[in-house]
Amino acid sequence: MYFLFFFFNKMYMVSRPYTRAAPLSCMLCSCFNIQYFTTSYGILKIIQIILGSICQSLMLFYGTKYIPTIGTSYESFLSTVAGCLMTTTVISVSYLLSRNTETLVRSTLFEIIFGIFASLCYISSSSLLTIALYAILYPVLMVIPFTSLFSAIMLTYILGFILGALYAIDAYWAYKYYKGFS
Repeated sequence: MYFLFFFFNKMYMVSRPYTRAAPLSCMLCSCFNIQYFTTSYGILKIIQIILGSICQSLMLFYGTKYIPTIGTSYESFLSTVAGCLMTTTVISVSYLLSRNTETLVRSTLFEIIFGIFASLCYISSSSLLTIALYAILYPVLMVIPFTSLFSAIMLTYILGFILGALYAIDAYWAYKYYKGFS
């Protein structure tokens, strides 16, 4: 029995050289690329997922009732959040499951283009939401006192601007990785 365990560990080390030898009870843990989430790239992805989830939750909870009033700005921001959040989550899960995927995808133009596109979408939709909040919703909120809608939408567009900056940083880091500087 010990011989089979020793042989399996040695064979596993040869077929997967980037993982370290692990006991049999932790054999599943070595299949995951958990080291990615300890890097600055991984931490940035986690922050993007958390802030995107907060934005989406706030917009769905507070803004749904005011869709006819807000109009295009609500739909634009929610579409941006949903698309970027889903893509970032899929990329992060792919990197978690495979180190090869991390090196292959990060060495292409995909993350650079996605980061630039996500940054521009977040900044433009947050700007549109800001204009809609102060031009359209502010007079309505003066009539309805003690509502938390104004502060929730304000927090949402501020987080949208922050996410725009984070995706721009992510695109810059992806560009540096693509060019071989990092």
